[in-house]
Amino acid sequence: MIRFGLVLCVALTFVGCNRSNLVYDKPYFDFDSLVSKQIKLIGLSNDSVKKIAVMDGKTDVSEFAVDTTAIKNELEVFRQLDVINKPLFKNAYQLATDEKDHKSNLRVRTYRLKNNARVKSAVPYVRFFFLNDFQQLKKIESLFEESNSLYTTHRKLMMEFEGAGKEARLKNYSVSGFQKMILNDSVKFSIEGSVK
Repeated sequence: MIRFGLVLCVALTFVGCNRSNLVYDKPYFDFDSLVSKQIKLIGLSNDSVKKIAVMDGKTDVSEFAVDTTAIKNELEVFRQLDVINKPLFKNAYQLATDEKDHKSNLRVRTYRLKNNARVKSAVPYVRFFFLNDFQQLKKIESLFEESNSLYTTHRKLMMEFEGAGKEARLKNYSVSGFQKMILNDSVKFSIEGSVK
């Protein structure tokens, strides 16, 4: 009986540890694959990144040659957008717009969290800009908001691409917003990166 209990505990631990590796449908967009592809493309190239970081009015400008680790650190935040595909949010988003952009020759497709969604998502919307066909993706804009008893964070995320389809490469990215920790002032920040 003790042996059975031990085996059961080990099995449950193993299953619990592998929950993050569960495969699920990606009905809106596969952000994990996009980020992994860009990390590989840029990390194996001779590209460099010019980065401008501003935190509470203090600016830091840097330029560095990228490798897989460096670009992974820069782009990992965009994986958070994949939350819209999780089974918990199945049918929680709706296609809000699919129209011509008034500022360019691109089309814009926006997925927005439904007002009557059962569960609140940290990503209220994602906006995709593309040329003629969704495979010709040029830009992604989104918002990530999270709040609990310890902190509140609000981040606007943007990725811009050049080329199309499988040849699309990240050109520019930005993350801006604020974070407020309990008993502390809000910290405003912005990061803009350009791949050269």
